[in-house]
Amino acid sequence: MIRLPKEVKNVLKTLEEKGFTAFAVGGCVRDSLVGLKPYDWDVTTSAGLEELQEIFPEAKVISDKYSVVRLKFTQEVADEDGNIIGEEGIVVDMATFRKDGTYSDGRRPDYVEFVDTVEEDLKRRDFTMNAIADNGSRVVDIFDGVGDINKKIIKTVGDPAERFREDPVRMLRAIRFASELNFDLAKNVYEAIVENYRLLEKVSMDRFRKEFVSVMGSAYCGKGLKMLVDTGIFNLILGDNAIESLNRREKSEFLMLCDNVDVTKQVPERRLGLLYTVIGKKMALASIEKMNFDSKTKQYLVDAVHDMPKLYFTSNKEAIKKFIYSHSWDRYNYLANLEKAQRLVFNYDSRLKIEGRMYFVEQILNNNEPIFPEDMAIDGNDLIEAGICKGEEVGKMLTMLVERLHAKPELNKRSELLDLARKYKKNKLAAYTRGINWLQ
Repeated sequence: MIRLPKEVKNVLKTLEEKGFTAFAVGGCVRDSLVGLKPYDWDVTTSAGLEELQEIFPEAKVISDKYSVVRLKFTQEVADEDGNIIGEEGIVVDMATFRKDGTYSDGRRPDYVEFVDTVEEDLKRRDFTMNAIADNGSRVVDIFDGVGDINKKIIKTVGDPAERFREDPVRMLRAIRFASELNFDLAKNVYEAIVENYRLLEKVSMDRFRKEFVSVMGSAYCGKGLKMLVDTGIFNLILGDNAIESLNRREKSEFLMLCDNVDVTKQVPERRLGLLYTVIGKKMALASIEKMNFDSKTKQYLVDAVHDMPKLYFTSNKEAIKKFIYSHSWDRYNYLANLEKAQRLVFNYDSRLKIEGRMYFVEQILNNNEPIFPEDMAIDGNDLIEAGICKGEEVGKMLTMLVERLHAKPELNKRSELLDLARKYKKNKLAAYTRGINWLQ
């Protein structure tokens, strides 16, 4: 039996006092058994929706069709400045015992039928480790999910091919669980994925991407990557026969990534960058587009593919400032952290280069050296009031001035900048050659 939080105990006790059967079930039980601390708790019960609403009037109805209500035992957490940064506590979802009908849309059952026993409810679950019910005094484990957890093996409830045809995303979930918990796939589960993985082409990209990104952020990401390749699912991420089409260097680096990625921080966007920088640029950009990442992640990954080589050659302060200016601090920091991760994974001899760049960045920050137009001692209004330029010319002039300051930060004074602007306005050659350092 698992240790139940007091809030869950109280929910179960309340239901039992009203004459209903109730158990904690699913992922919360699984995670508790492997030593994790769940935030979301699922309770399955013989109480119907109306009865749940009557017993817990403060609960929010999540689904009428599936008879699910939610209780939140949480409080907001603030940082030192009083900004809300999250919540702490637990959430309890209560659902009536049920069995599922057919899955014609490959995601949800067309209908559900409410049943009287927890045993019947457990039969609809996906994996045996998720089909364990526990109420603190009784454990119901009709598929030996506890035994499979102890063996660190992922099995389905019933025929795996049937479970995967009902909802193909379960194939990705199996691999995600394996990469999160360091479990292995049962032989029939692995074979069913190999046989049916093309069904994943029919699911929404949002659901596919969510599971894939979770694999990349998992504790045993390398294991998950190998499973994605071995089962064929990687073909749906990079394209058919993607791994076979890699050249010798790319294959070698991909294998190194699988072997060593777990030593990096569990930051999915960074690990995705590691993946996309070891394969061909054309294949990488096509996959990034296909996966439909959010705009911020997509920009990070495109930068990784296009601009990591450029970062390698930013070896002085002026080059670093120009790089940050063209990308932004956020995008620069992403690439700088990606470079550190590459060094760990691929054993690159780049420590001195990375430390040198970090030293220059520290100098830039400590000295408040200007990088962007807003860092300058003047703005567009100053240029207009001085009669130097107006309209569209203002933005162009600010750009020319800040680019000059990348090389000469000591010129960042109002009088110096206005004089320089007048010079650029008068002398186009001076403006055109502002970024050139002539040999003496």
